[in-house]
Amino acid sequence: MADYKPKQFFGTAQTVFSYTTADITAGNFSGGGTDFDNTSDASVPYATHAMCMLECDYASAPTAGQVVELWGLMLNIDGTDDETDAPSGTASNGAHFLGNWMLDDSTGLQRRWMVIPLEGITGFTPYVKNGSSTAMDCDGGTSGLVVKITPFVVGVTG
Repeated sequence: MADYKPKQFFGTAQTVFSYTTADITAGNFSGGGTDFDNTSDASVPYATHAMCMLECDYASAPTAGQVVELWGLMLNIDGTDDETDAPSGTASNGAHFLGNWMLDDSTGLQRRWMVIPLEGITGFTPYVKNGSSTAMDCDGGTSGLVVKITPFVVGVTG
């Protein structure tokens, strides 16, 4: 009997935020990022999971343990129509919570990683919620706000 070891197969990272125009106020949502497409990656179309990388910084340090949250409005939910009612201010409205990154009490660059499930998701418009008690420094600082999403699946090779 063959001994097949599971492997992770990665697609191409999609930059969904490269946001340097305005700070995100404490407790508030960003505007919508670039749509994440889970159907067109040649290596892993319809991936089941994604690695999500965050880069951000703060002019005033957030409290350690506060979070930046990733939310999404789903696309093509019936094959053609997208969800409605985007986040605004502090309200999530029609968006879905996808995960969060924990912050340190630092004003320097904070680069964080997490994995989110993608089962049944063909794509989404991403939103970031600054869950800290201080404004995210998107128009100054080191890098602004950057979020990259890399789809992946787990499988075996023969």
